[in-house]
Amino acid sequence: MHFLIYSQTMLEPVHLENDTLLIQSFNALDFQRWPGMVSDIYAILSDNQSLKYLPFKRLNSIDDADTLLKNALISFHCGRNYLHFIRKKEDGRIIGIIDVISPDLAREHYDLKQYPHFIEFCLKTEYASKKLMSSLLPLFLDSLISQQVGDIAAVVNRMNIAAQKVLKRSGFSYHNFFDPTQDIYRFQPAKFIAA
Repeated sequence: MHFLIYSQTMLEPVHLENDTLLIQSFNALDFQRWPGMVSDIYAILSDNQSLKYLPFKRLNSIDDADTLLKNALISFHCGRNYLHFIRKKEDGRIIGIIDVISPDLAREHYDLKQYPHFIEFCLKTEYASKKLMSSLLPLFLDSLISQQVGDIAAVVNRMNIAAQKVLKRSGFSYHNFFDPTQDIYRFQPAKFIAA
């Protein structure tokens, strides 16, 4: 019997902040504010507008949001995926998420020639039209690059022009067809253009 073992370096949590926002993963305070986090995640991942191109991410209940966060916490510490929260500094409310999916986890779900780190992001509807992600994602990517993560990609719905623009402003370009509705965009740091 043979076992195939994949080896990868665990990512460090990204922590970024400006005057009004924080990007961070789980921290000790989250256990005290867990019910609020569950509500925030449910609000983001049950909103029709936020999920227009991500219907498969839809949560149907507060319990689903609680389970998602518990699984994300375990997955972070196992190196499978790295969920980060975009929070308002003033009250800690979560207004968006950025998730980094490890090559090992991608390998379990996709049949590809290469397995990069995949990045996913989603914002609450009221923040989506403010070009917020175009200003945050390049900083987040810089943090990944500083950890020697060189191969980063995203899967994007062809109809999601806004997400394509965010990715292009952040240094991604079209790479290839993924499935009947989505394409893969690859990060190319040399093409990085700050928004």
